[in-house]
Amino acid sequence: MERFWALGLFRLLPEFRRLEAEHQEHLKEELSLLLSRWRAKGGFLSAYSLVGLSAEADLLLWQGAEDLKALQGLRREMHRARMLGFLEPVGLFLDRGEGEPGGGALALFPYGLEASPSGGTRLLAGGRVVLLEGPLEVLFPLAVAEGGYLGVPRGFREALDDLG
Repeated sequence: MERFWALGLFRLLPEFRRLEAEHQEHLKEELSLLLSRWRAKGGFLSAYSLVGLSAEADLLLWQGAEDLKALQGLRREMHRARMLGFLEPVGLFLDRGEGEPGGGALALFPYGLEASPSGGTRLLAGGRVVLLEGPLEVLFPLAVAEGGYLGVPRGFREALDDLG
């Protein structure tokens, strides 16, 4: 089934690391619970850690919904979470496509892919955005050659814990 996709890239601001550990934990838990509640509303929502794999971004959130209002709704709710004061949005890519996350590592090519996908990968293509799912070792050379983002699937809290 075709859905609207929103792929949001976020970078953790250095100010977050200056907070007391207890406060950091509270902020991460608040956002994690919000994302978990939102995922239960329908469609899909997945988190990927980009820590150590990208200089530009630390976190990727991929949302799929049948209605554009759901994409807006999640962003509205996220802006109310205090953790968003420490997560800078560095990219938001909107598209429409078929498929949803299957649990493997993800390579995001926001402006398409010129090379042929490698064997052992699963292609998820929107009108412009291309996503490949598969083993990190297979996705890595393609992401380096084509300028894509690599992400490792994580639960919401685990992805936030990866940030620091």
